Amino acid sequence: MPPTGSHDMGALSNVRAAAAVLALMLAASSAAVTQVPDDEHPFIMPGTPAKTIPAPSPWLTGAQLLHRLEQGNADAVEYIKGVYDATESGLWCYTGRTHVKLHKQSPEAMRADAMAYLRKLTAAQRKERASDHLVRMWQIRWPCPPDGCCP
Repeated sequence: MPPTGSHDMGALSNVRAAAAVLALMLAASSAAVTQVPDDEHPFIMPGTPAKTIPAPSPWLTGAQLLHRLEQGNADAVEYIKGVYDATESGLWCYTGRTHVKLHKQSPEAMRADAMAYLRKLTAAQRKERASDHLVRMWQIRWPCPPDGCCP
């Protein structure tokens, strides 16, 4: 049965007031919490100062790729072929000096090139995304010509 007496209406009003005060106190306490970015969590989620999100990390680092290549892991070569396929003729151009498309590299040549390049990197550089290293390696070796990439 709904409250009808003035005593019941007053109790309901008090509960609502208490809930409103509690909500304001919680909002004020969470707004007062500030977090300073640190090495592990350098990003602060906008609008929610009490929450942080971790820094993005690569799926595969240069060190992990090098290790897999040295172990003869066939999936590592497939990874290289996928990055190669996705970035050619856009971020770098596999061409000769006359800008004529060359025959595709063999998987063995791709593996050897990647291992040689990754071994020259510092330990800190190897913590970076493996795909970025592969693209840099190909950009150095086969930069796109000024007049554009392969037809």
